[in-house]
Amino acid sequence: HPFSSCLFQWVMHDWRDSECITILKNCKKAIPTRDAGGKVIIVDAVVGAGCSTPKHRETQVLYDLFIMVANGIERDEQEWRNIILEAGFTHYNIILVLGVRSIIEVYP
Repeated sequence: HPFSSCLFQWVMHDWRDSECITILKNCKKAIPTRDAGGKVIIVDAVVGAGCSTPKHRETQVLYDLFIMVANGIERDEQEWRNIILEAGFTHYNIILVLGVRSIIEVYP
């Protein structure tokens, strides 16, 4: 395999679920197994993840407005899980980073 991982930063929220599944299926074909270091890294929002401070809620509202204007989709953990499993991946890990950003590590 020429690539050990694929990275998507603020990309997946622009696509419908079916398109995200297709993208991830293609990534799965391009990366090695988990034991050989293969993974997909998604940097995007996970609705409901993280703390719920007033500043965090304000950031989420502003991000929601941006997503509406950009005609995007926000997903909670269950929605991400459905996409990941439907694409044929077996495991994922969500790491909360800052504000509405999360890192989703997806493993074959």
